[in-house]
Amino acid sequence: MKDKNEGSARAIFLAVLLTVAASGAVVDRIAVIVGTKVITESQVLQELRLTEFLNQAPLDLGPAKKREEAERMVDQQLIRNEITTSQFPMPAAESADTMLADFRRDHFVSNAAFRAALTRYGVTEAEVKERLLWQLAVIQFTDQRFRPELALTTPPANTQSADRVKPGTETPAGPSVDQLLEQWLKQARSNTRVIFKQEAFE
Repeated sequence: MKDKNEGSARAIFLAVLLTVAASGAVVDRIAVIVGTKVITESQVLQELRLTEFLNQAPLDLGPAKKREEAERMVDQQLIRNEITTSQFPMPAAESADTMLADFRRDHFVSNAAFRAALTRYGVTEAEVKERLLWQLAVIQFTDQRFRPELALTTPPANTQSADRVKPGTETPAGPSVDQLLEQWLKQARSNTRVIFKQEAFE
């Protein structure tokens, strides 16, 4: 199995290398491999630009932030794999227009200010809309995927177990959707080959 995985990683690398070299462009370094999915350094940088833009945070493309973004992208890829496998329906594309309008209204005094920020962060309106739509898809997926499980793990209201709760104390709170998602991601990572290329984060 190890030889097969190494052969797969080598094939992925060569495919990216030959494709880019054939176009005459500068070779983009591989940053992370998630299963059979390759994430390049330029993709990490662009996703980081989007994250900083949406958070309205100072633009920081340093090694630590790049690694942080790459870790987030690994989780997002695992979720994307699950969405694809389960054939979970994506939200309507029109939802992104509404979300973008709300974001722009909440963070910018004018359309000119919004456009200037896009330029400053090096992102496009289309990229922002795509990210917003994906965030909505993740919210909807996690809610549908984990809320039924949450109902099974959360203790019923006004019910206490004598061996878990002392008299006079409150019923212990069950896990949240976010906690169940975190547990699932940890398990998914353990079952997936994830390789970080250190040279892309130096």
